[in-house]
Amino acid sequence: MTIGKTVQVVQIAQDLLVAGKWYVGRGRNGNVGLWDGECFLVIGEKLGEHVIKREPYYMENQGCFQPFLQIDEGCMSEPFGKAGWDAHYGRTMEFQGGCNAR
Repeated sequence: MTIGKTVQVVQIAQDLLVAGKWYVGRGRNGNVGLWDGECFLVIGEKLGEHVIKREPYYMENQGCFQPFLQIDEGCMSEPFGKAGWDAHYGRTMEFQGGCNAR
């Protein structure tokens, strides 16, 4: 595993967000959220229970989730098999765009 250098990023513009993708950022209830095309779905707490909360995109006067980086979920580069769950699980995963290049 290679550790890269520190980078600084700015908030991702709302029109560049991709529905169904996870983002790291800053939110009221959590710092990782799933963009559903309208809001971020974030795991928060209510009365001692974990619940899914909706957080709108942060702008100067409204919203509460600021996305800074889309999470690379990787792809299975050495799966246990070719179909079903055998293709979902495996020995090694590839990150940093390797999946999209295929």
